[in-house]
Amino acid sequence: MLFKMISGALILGVMFLSESAFAGCRVDSRWTPSPALPTTISHVRDSLAPGIQFPSSTASTAYVAQIDNASCKIDEILVTPLGRVVPGVTYQSKTGPAAVFETGIPGIGYALETGNLNVPLVSIGAKPIVLPAGPSGSGGWGYDQRATLVVTGSVPTGNYRVPAQTTSTLGAMLNGTVVSNRESIGISALSITVTAKACTITSGATNTVVMPQLVTHSLKAVGDVSATKSAPFSLGLKCDAGVSVYATLTDATNPANTGNILSLAKNSTATGLGIQIMKQGTTSPLNFGPDSSAKGNTNQWLVGKSVATGSVISLPFEARYIKTAETIKPGAVSALSTITFSYQ
Repeated sequence: MLFKMISGALILGVMFLSESAFAGCRVDSRWTPSPALPTTISHVRDSLAPGIQFPSSTASTAYVAQIDNASCKIDEILVTPLGRVVPGVTYQSKTGPAAVFETGIPGIGYALETGNLNVPLVSIGAKPIVLPAGPSGSGGWGYDQRATLVVTGSVPTGNYRVPAQTTSTLGAMLNGTVVSNRESIGISALSITVTAKACTITSGATNTVVMPQLVTHSLKAVGDVSATKSAPFSLGLKCDAGVSVYATLTDATNPANTGNILSLAKNSTATGLGIQIMKQGTTSPLNFGPDSSAKGNTNQWLVGKSVATGSVISLPFEARYIKTAETIKPGAVSALSTITFSYQ
């Protein structure tokens, strides 16, 4: 049987349709939310708790978009946030937790809520969200968006201004497919002048603490502490008036450590020992916590409060050994701790 091959060309035509090709369903922008900050603010630097509406700010709700053709068939809308998420911070709106996005001003973010004109707004998270469409007709196919300014952390002294920015897009959907353009939604420009009360370190920014020699058999059981302590070492702070100074010690070798024993560094040759740090003249060791100035940080403790501008606050410490294992191996001991201040 003879098979004859005929060469030729098979041309396949492929038509790609962009979302904007669905001209019958078009989302048009209307107005822009204009949340407002106070012109100026004077506050203690770390006194604002992340996740709350920024003090004296004004949230803004605007009619942001409308589907302009009543004959268009849709069953859902897709809202896609575009901002950079602030990790670890959420805003609790009336309809649930909302993600918080950066504004470009340190310590200030924004949260979004969106919904049809006829229904309550819905909090927007970090990822795109699909919401039910409104009732048929141009009057029912309008959508509001609310922007709220949120504290995300410390707001340092400075003059800040950020331009208007796009925060999200809104598109119409039918049967799980976007059948319209994705209209951009934004917020107006923001500006604020901040005077933040704080402190500066005047002494002891770096301390090298010399520990006394230890006779290993002087510590009998795990948990025993040395009678001899290091020489006192201290830090000095000069503060603005009315600042409550808090501090957190952090174990630099093991930042997750929330106990009261400072880990030995990797260059230590001794084993079976740890270091404890106390306020001078006390016997209770301080606990360690994360390297954070956030209000309420784990194992954060009150140092003191400045009475007037220029007040000096001193923090004197001592250190001692503690036995951490049944057997102590003699050698060199090295450990590193940092201290983070919070001004509240």
